[in-house]
Amino acid sequence: MAHRLIACEHCDYVHVEEDLPPGSVACCVRCGSTLYEAEKPRFDKPLALAITALVLFLIANTYPLLTFSMEGRTETNTLGSGVLTFWQEGFPFLAFMVAVTSIIAPLVLICAHIYVLLPISLGRTVPGIKTVWRILAIIRPWSMLDVFLIGLLVALTKLTDFAQVIAGSAFFAVCCLIPTVLLMTVTLDPRAVWRCIAPKGLRYLTEDDLSVDGSNSPQTANTKGAEEGLMTCHTCAMVVAKGNLDHGHCPRCGAVVHMRKPRSLSRAFALLLAAGILYIPANVFPIMTVTYLGKAEADTILSGVGSLVQAGEWPIAIVVFTASIMVPIVKIVLLGWIYFATWLGLSGPLRQRTRVYRITELIGRWSMIDVFMVSILAALVKLGNIASIQPGFGAVAFCGVVILTMLSAMAFDPRLIWDRAGRRKNIIGTHDKHTNTVNNTRQTETQGSPS
Repeated sequence: MAHRLIACEHCDYVHVEEDLPPGSVACCVRCGSTLYEAEKPRFDKPLALAITALVLFLIANTYPLLTFSMEGRTETNTLGSGVLTFWQEGFPFLAFMVAVTSIIAPLVLICAHIYVLLPISLGRTVPGIKTVWRILAIIRPWSMLDVFLIGLLVALTKLTDFAQVIAGSAFFAVCCLIPTVLLMTVTLDPRAVWRCIAPKGLRYLTEDDLSVDGSNSPQTANTKGAEEGLMTCHTCAMVVAKGNLDHGHCPRCGAVVHMRKPRSLSRAFALLLAAGILYIPANVFPIMTVTYLGKAEADTILSGVGSLVQAGEWPIAIVVFTASIMVPIVKIVLLGWIYFATWLGLSGPLRQRTRVYRITELIGRWSMIDVFMVSILAALVKLGNIASIQPGFGAVAFCGVVILTMLSAMAFDPRLIWDRAGRRKNIIGTHDKHTNTVNNTRQTETQGSPS
């Protein structure tokens, strides 16, 4: 029996989707990327986890996160206090990004799961269900509550050295919320959701739709989607033939489908270059200014790591140094190498290059730790000349570096690594062949001419 086609999102290699035993994972035979996991048709568990996550999210945004006491004065903050503080201090960009990554995106992520899974479980349909699930795919990378928790722990470590800090109910709610959201995501199969909400009678391409050299013999491997005239939806991963597109839109989710992301390489290069430029002021200018007993001291990313080392907090210092200093520069260098090699059309180790791209795409978001730490400290420490913390321009530049590198990785189409591989070699070979032909022709003309 013929099975559905599935194309690797990283190299465009076409596979035939097969049934997998529970707990198994199918990987691309060409680049090694994960294609899909064993099907999880049940929706009751992720729905229950989504409802639990919503309750925890409301608690986390209602009750105090931390309580800061010093010299008889007390300050408390909530999950949204950092957003308000950034806005009041004249940093609207930081306020917007912290609001999106720690409040808006997680809330949309949880509510979208409930809005989609509840009608499916009840066997009903609701308006806009495909649009909501499509938006979820876009918003998912920007939900960073797990990164926020690390930033919260770093802030807690810095404060306990000179003041009394008490964790509130919201702190424990956030600690429970993160694994709940993680389990909600892990126990859900997005393919099963798309098949449930897809239009009735939608036909999926199978191995019978593949042919070799225009013949009718089926082909199940050794082919790329572009070579077979197949396109893959970036949102729902459905493989679609060019002739089956609905005015350029995916017949299942309605998203715009392209053979490759438009102007992918140029956009990725431009965003990465901007991130590289911002990385300099991000490390030169202070990310915050700490005032303690009337004495103000500017604090950069590197000096913050140094203070953690002096306090004996080596584990936290290593985490901050890795996420805030090593990860951004390594990501910029590695992505630049990948883009440049792709632009040149170098063959080389394509499988390893694709793996490096996947890793850099995943780790970039963790550099937001310092931004979240500053938002927590600035909102909590407001005791005037006794103790206060104000955000600095370095935090704006650093946040820009993180966002631009993430956007650059998202703009790049990794299938170009494989599409353009060997192109430079082929061009040089064609040029050499043409040169040899011209030289042979001249030699023949010389030998045949009368002396």
